[in-house]
Formats: sequence, structure tokens, C-alpha cells
Amino acid sequence: MPGPLSGPTSTTLDAEALLEINRLRLVARVVSNVAHDINNALQVIGGSAELLSVRSEMGEAEQRRIHTISAQTGRAAMALDRLSAYSRGDRAALQVVDLSELAETAVALRDYTLHGARVAVTIERAAPPYRASVSRSRILQVFLNVLLNAEEALKNRRDGTIHIMVARSGADCEVSFEDNGPGIGGDAPCRLNDPERLPPLGPGLSGIGLWVSAWIAAQHHGRLEIAAPAGSGTSVTLVVPGV
Repeated sequence: MPGPLSGPTSTTLDAEALLEINRLRLVARVVSNVAHDINNALQVIGGSAELLSVRSEMGEAEQRRIHTISAQTGRAAMALDRLSAYSRGDRAALQVVDLSELAETAVALRDYTLHGARVAVTIERAAPPYRASVSRSRILQVFLNVLLNAEEALKNRRDGTIHIMVARSGADCEVSFEDNGPGIGGDAPCRLNDPERLPPLGPGLSGIGLWVSAWIAAQHHGRLEIAAPAGSGTSVTLVVPGV
């Protein structure tokens, strides 16, 4: 079992990249507090809706509206809880995690954007169990990075799909994300396997996601595989030892 995860290999970043990293760290610290305040407000709204739902003078239409308020309040509270948990992180502490559940969490965090872009996401499970001893927040970071890359590749399509496969292969757990975008080329696979070769950074640190994800996989004694399936699209697979 791997021990606590260490920091990444030292790589020189320009001032703009460091400024953006600092900004994101501050955002993470603020998000947890803001989410707590909003969740308190949602609890009040949800409680009030529950009290109204038992009043006999409410008609059928009003009852439906109250039910909708209650359901959407619960959905918002769950989304905030997921966001807050991810922003806090877990200081790279290892715990036994169901990778299938973690993939679902990543999709839930991107649900609004994916739905708005008309990207259909499916999750398939084969050959359980999918448990691994990992840093929950860091593996979730990998899944979010891969999803964001797929979203970017599909932004100009109206029939975009992302298929996620969670499986056990011998002693390893595998989580694959396959999209039907234009595919990835160049020397991306080489960069993934070389922690010293930081990719060129565009606005908002674009280009660093898969590199960071590959580093996280290596820290878990695993790997990140990237391939172009037959036809078009990109397949990115996280492979880590299972338990």
C-alpha cells in the first residue's frame, strides 16, 4: 500500500501561472465557507416546504410546487456538499474508495454544464469490485480533469458522448473515459509519461490537466493511458492497484 503522497517534481512556472495557482487556492478556501452558509439557507427553505406540504388547505397545484421546491432544495444541498468536500481536499490521505462512486460524483459536479452542452454521459460497470486505496480528492481531481478535457473536445458538437467504463482487471482497477470528439494527437502520450516535461500553459493553465492527472496516477503506483479509438475520439484510462 502506498504511503502519503508527496508533492510533484519541481518545475519552473511563469508568474502568470503562479498567480493563477494562488487564486485557485484562495477560491478553494473560500468555497467551503460560502457553501456552508448557502446550505444553512437551503435547510430553512427545505424545512419550510416540508411544513407547508402537510397543510390540508393546499390544493393539488400548490402541493406539486412545494414538492418541486423540496426536491430541488435537496438536490442543491447535495451538490454543495460534494463541492465543499472536494474544495477542502484530504491532504493526500489514503482511504479505501469505490471508484465507481467517485466517477458518479465527478459527473454530478459537471452535470449542469454537460446537460447544457447536450453531452450524453453513460457509466458502465464490469467485473467488480472497484475499490482502491487512494487519495479521494486527488483521484476525483483526475476524473474532473479528464471530463473537462472531453467537454472541451465536444464543445462544437451537438451529439457529444462520454462513455465511462469502470472495471477490475486482475489486481488493478480501471476507469476509462471515452469521448467521440476529434481526438488527441501530437506528443501528448509522451508528455504524460514524463513528469519533467510540463506542457505549454495556455489561459487558465489549460494543457496542464492530463499532465497533473498522470502524475497523480504515478503517485498511486498506477498510470494514465491515452489512446485514440477506431474512428474518432479519445480514450483516457486511469489504472490503479485495487484492494
